[in-house]
This record gives sequence, structure tokens and C-alpha cells, in this order.
Amino acid sequence: MKRVLRTASAAALLFAVAAVAQTTREPVMNAPSKRIDAFALEANATGFFVNDDGDLLTARHVVDACRTLFVIKDARVARATVKAVSRDRDLAVVTSTIRPLLAASFARRADVHAAQPVFAAGYDVLRHMPDRATTLYNAFTRADARSDVSDEFTLMSAATHGASGAPVLDQAGRVIGLITDRATVAGDDARSVATRSDAASYVIAIRGDPIKAFLRTSGVPFSESDAPQLEPMQARGPRAATLEAGILCGE
Repeated sequence: MKRVLRTASAAALLFAVAAVAQTTREPVMNAPSKRIDAFALEANATGFFVNDDGDLLTARHVVDACRTLFVIKDARVARATVKAVSRDRDLAVVTSTIRPLLAASFARRADVHAAQPVFAAGYDVLRHMPDRATTLYNAFTRADARSDVSDEFTLMSAATHGASGAPVLDQAGRVIGLITDRATVAGDDARSVATRSDAASYVIAIRGDPIKAFLRTSGVPFSESDAPQLEPMQARGPRAATLEAGILCGE
């Protein structure tokens, strides 16, 4: 009987020790999964949504040398693929799983004339623009407008790196062009002596008609309208920010 009690006591003691060991054991911590902070990413360039399917129009040189592409929109990041590339002009379409709140509307008949006030800014610039909610215009078409027969026109704009692929919005909030490059100021132009980092410069934009022709040929749906998309005194900055997304080129 005593032997049985001793055995039972030993078993109880072992159970108690095991229980204490379990309650004092260090908990196993799983390493947290890494999440990409989209707000911290800086886009290489800009694109804008041309339809509700997530197709983004941008400049061809933006995607030419990219092994991997990503689209950035607010807090979202998604891998992107090239859907169409123009052989004649600096245009391309990329697509991703990100869907827009609003797609752009092209002007059915874009009348680009000298000294026309427009709005054009890259995705990253718009994200940090302090007066975005009240900005009506931030650029003007050049006096020569690269002639009416050209597929391009130039803007007097402070657009900087990352603006390639940004839409040019007219007074009605419709797209009349796409920024592709910066242009140098002629040496005999008084503005060529400006040295401030925020001084206005010239940027080149492709007109709306060749853009629409490229989209039609590529089978990419888009909308165009004669109707104003904004009221005369309504800010263009928020609309541009809604239409645009950032494009990040990976290696």
C-alpha cells in the first residue's frame, strides 16, 4: 500500500513539475509578415486611368527598360504588365489589378491654342501639393504651341522628374494631352537665365487626337466628351489626383 502511495506521489510530483514548466515556457513569437508601405514609395513616373478596367496610359520610355512594373495608388501597390506600346509615339498602356474611382475623359475636339491655362502634375507631386484642393491651373501652353499640324505641343510648366505620363487637363477637366519630356529654353529667351529650382520650364506633351488613335488601334476602351467635367471655378488638382497613379520600375 505504501509502495502504491509512493508511486502515486511521484507521479503527481512529475505532473506538477511538467505543469509549471509549461506555464513558465517562453511563448513562440512568429515573425510579422513584411508589408509594403505604399505611402512611402516614390514613383518613377505617372500614368492615368483611361477606363474602369484599370488600364493606365503612360509614356513609352517609362516602361521600355523595366523588367518588373508596379502601379501605386494611395495605399495600394500591385504588379503591372504592359498591355500596348506605340511604335510611332512615346505612348504605352499598362494594366494591373487596381481599379480607379474615376477614369479620364478625353476632349472630343481639343482646341489647343496659345497661352491656354491647363493643369499638369506628376503623381508624387500631387500627393504632396499643399494647395491641391484649390489649384485651378499650374501651366500654360506656349505661344507657338508647336504649330497646329504637329502631334505635340509645349507647356510652360514647373513639372519635374516623375511627370512623364501625366495628363494635361483643360479648363473643363478633360484630357487634351500627355506629358512625355522636358524641353530646353532657347538661349535668347529671357527665361533661360532663371536659376530657381521651382522656375517654370518647358515640357512636351502629345496631343489628344494621336493618343485616342493609339488607344483605338490597341483595342483599349476610353471615353471622350464635349461636356465639361468640372465647373469653371472648380479645382483641377483633385481631379488629376483621382485620375492618376504612380508607376514604379523595378529591376
